[in-house]
Amino acid sequence: MTKIIVFKKRKDFLRVAQAFYVATHNMVLQAALSLSETDNLFVGYTATKKIGNAVCRNRSKRRLRAVAHEVLPVYALPNVDYIFIARNSTASCPYSELKKDTIYAIKRINKNFIQDTVETTTD
Repeated sequence: MTKIIVFKKRKDFLRVAQAFYVATHNMVLQAALSLSETDNLFVGYTATKKIGNAVCRNRSKRRLRAVAHEVLPVYALPNVDYIFIARNSTASCPYSELKKDTIYAIKRINKNFIQDTVETTTD
């Protein structure tokens, strides 16, 4: 079973921000190839001050963590790091809609990584 490890350092967030991303109405998901050799999932969560006060930002991050713990073990690719970014509607949207958006974003990112690896191997 893979363990979910949370990013804490800014350099990890910046590295992942330079790769693929998918924006939905309720959240943004960024992903990059992992630098780690382990099978663990590396995940980060962020909510800017534009989202609202501390209560709203913390609620948004709690909801993103809950969705990530439910969805990532099933849909995440190995050796890929993910960053979840909250939006204004993250704290107030229905949980099922947030989960649906997360699954959609992960599938789109997985498709990009698979296409990228196929192009790399054919070159």
